[in-house]
Amino acid sequence: MSLAGNYERVQVLEAHDETAALRAIRIQLGKEQAAGHSIPGQVVKVRTPPGEGYFALASAPSPDGRADLLMKRGGRIADAAIEAGQAGGSLELSHPFGKGFPVREAEGKDVLLFAAGSAIAPIRALIQHLLAHRVLFNRLTLFYGQRRGADFAFRREYADWERGGLRVVLCPSAEADAWPGVRGRVQEVARALAFGGAPPGETVAFVCGMGPMVDDVRATLAAAGVPPERVHVNF
Repeated sequence: MSLAGNYERVQVLEAHDETAALRAIRIQLGKEQAAGHSIPGQVVKVRTPPGEGYFALASAPSPDGRADLLMKRGGRIADAAIEAGQAGGSLELSHPFGKGFPVREAEGKDVLLFAAGSAIAPIRALIQHLLAHRVLFNRLTLFYGQRRGADFAFRREYADWERGGLRVVLCPSAEADAWPGVRGRVQEVARALAFGGAPPGETVAFVCGMGPMVDDVRATLAAAGVPPERVHVNF
């Protein structure tokens, strides 16, 4: 049986709303599950009465086996998992699997991070890893897109990310939303800001979002001179 089909019931340690649509759930992985969580960007399957769903782990591997999930309300499986995933409750979870992000390829280079919507989850895991090993990387810049300013998850962490050496650029795309900063899709904002000053030939990018967003970011980076082999996804 593959790791993706090997389920264990895990304890829910805490849960809270990050936004009206996004729910954060902290879980305690089992010993073997924790051993399999080895690189940022891995995913798990969650089994609920309506069915199974894939969710990226929203935290970097941790020695204590704790891990975070970020679930978006509105889908049958996510809603069932959110209902079951209350503090003190439990969820049925597969072992972590997937190739994750090839973080070693970014050592000694500028790093660009692109996330849209709930896909901030695996990028947050990557951010935790990058900041924990900050001396290994040059400039770090995150371009994070949502429709409205109220939709951005993990806002309480941004100040710590900035202090750790990550530039956070929030990119709401809804024109009707009142917003004091830059506005537009992540690739548009990144291009307008000259990719945070990252030299194309010495830059590695990590991207997570829906297929069209990933394709647009790839095309924008290629046009700017970032080699395609230095643009990575986690699947």
